[in-house]
Amino acid sequence: MEQGFPRIEPEVVQVGAGVTATEITLGGVPRGAIIVLCDAGRLSDAAEPMNGLAEHGYESVAAEVSGGAGDVVGSLLAHLGARGWEAEQVGVIGYGAGGRAALLTAAEFTLGAAVTIAPDGPVSDPREPLRTPWLGLFGGDAAGLRRLGETLYERSPVYTEVVCYPAAGSGFHRDSAEAPVHAAAFDSWQRTVEWLNLRVVPRLTPLARAWRARQPAGVGIP
Repeated sequence: MEQGFPRIEPEVVQVGAGVTATEITLGGVPRGAIIVLCDAGRLSDAAEPMNGLAEHGYESVAAEVSGGAGDVVGSLLAHLGARGWEAEQVGVIGYGAGGRAALLTAAEFTLGAAVTIAPDGPVSDPREPLRTPWLGLFGGDAAGLRRLGETLYERSPVYTEVVCYPAAGSGFHRDSAEAPVHAAAFDSWQRTVEWLNLRVVPRLTPLARAWRARQPAGVGIP
C-alpha cells in the first residue's frame, strides 16, 4: 500500500453485545465504509489495512471472528448504520478466519462489495447464491479454488472472481523480501482497492444532496 501518509491509530469501540472493535473515522465526506474481519487474537493486525483504506478515503471498523460471523457482522453493520452508512456504501474484507467469514457474509448480506484474502485453511462453498459481489484472493491449490469460483459465479446473480497466487503460499498478504510474496502482496492489495472502488457506492457530498433536493418531483435522478 501507499507510503507517506500519517498513520492513524484505530480507536477501540464496543459494538453490539460484547463485540470489541477498532475503528478509523474520517472527516469531510468519506468515500465509503469497510468492515475488516480478522482472526481471533489478531485485531491489532487490522491497523495496517485500515490505514491503507483511509488513504483511499474509506472509514473502517474491524473485529475478530471465529466460527460463524453473522452476529459480529450484524453488529458492525448496525454500528455503521448509526453513522449514516447504507448497505450499498459498505464493503467487507477478511483475512484468515475473517476471509472465510467474508465469503459467508457475501452470501448472507447485500452489501457493496466483499473480499476474501488469504484464508487459513479450506474455504467451503456456502451452498447459497452470493448476494454481494465477491473477490477471492488465495494462495495454494489453484485448480480447486477455481472450481469453487466457477460454482459461485454460475450460481450467483452478482459478479464473483477468484485470483490465485500458488507460488506465494497462504500468507502472501504479509509482504516480504521474497519476490513471489512481494508481488502477490502488492497485486492483491491493488485488486482489493479496485474491487471496492468499483462497487462500493460513494456517499453523496453536501452539494450533491442539495442538487438532488432542488430537482422537480418525478425527474429521473441517477
